[in-house]
Parts: sequence; structure tokens; C-alpha cells
Amino acid sequence: MTSYDARTALDAIHHHQEQTRDAYVRHGSSLPYMLLTALAVFGFSVAVDLPNPWRTLTLLAAGGLMAVMLFVHQRRAPVRRKPSGAEWALSLWVGGVVTVILVAAVIGARLLKLPNPGLIAGAVAAIATLVAGYATRPIMKAITRRNNHV
Repeated sequence: MTSYDARTALDAIHHHQEQTRDAYVRHGSSLPYMLLTALAVFGFSVAVDLPNPWRTLTLLAAGGLMAVMLFVHQRRAPVRRKPSGAEWALSLWVGGVVTVILVAAVIGARLLKLPNPGLIAGAVAAIATLVAGYATRPIMKAITRRNNHV
């Protein structure tokens, strides 16, 4: 094997690794899954305003939607890889920010004495979920490039 052949093979490996990383990030922030996540966040929040039998059903439906969505998301992934610690940290941070936005929206809606504060806060949190998903995509791409495992 010549040095040119070795360099060509190494370049092909790097190219395939880059394609794998791009597919991983693209699948992680695809629109259908982000919309279902926002819908589940909205459902969890709306359940606060409902009377008891409907509250339980709404929480079960939102939890079931989230569980099924996560299962399908993992099964249809074009790339299977173990997330790094930085990827987990970013995901937890984004989840915490969305939770803070949800709580702040509930408090704001109650202070303003708006009807159905959970509905309003849920809409705000669902929009925040969608915005956070698209805003963190370049960050997630940079994290996956920085980590050398595919």
C-alpha cells in the first residue's frame, strides 16, 4: 500500500464519519419528533387546568405519546451511537431551560389572573421546545464533531 492509498482510505473514513455525525444530528432534530415533543410538553401543562378524571387521562396520553415517540425515534434512527457526556449535558440543560420557561409562564399567567394558566404556559413551553430544538442543532453538531467517536 502506498502513502497515497493510505491517505485516500483515511480521507474516505473521515468523510463517512462526517456523514454519520450529520445523519445523527439531523435525525435528532427532525421536525416530526420535535412537533411530537412539543405536543407532549403542551399536554403535560394543559393537564394542570383540567378536573381530576380528565387530568389523569391527559397525563397518561402525554406520557404515552412521549414514550412511544422516544421508542420510534430510537428504532428509526439511521445511526446508532452512544451519546457523549457533553450531549447529555446539553440535553439536560435545554430541558431545564424549557422547564424554567414553563414555570415562569404559569406564574406569569396566574399573576395576571388569566383563565387557564396551564394552557397558556403549555403553549409558551411548546414554542420554547421547538425554538430550543432548532437553536441547539448547531451546538449539537459542534459537540458531535468535537467528540471523536462516531
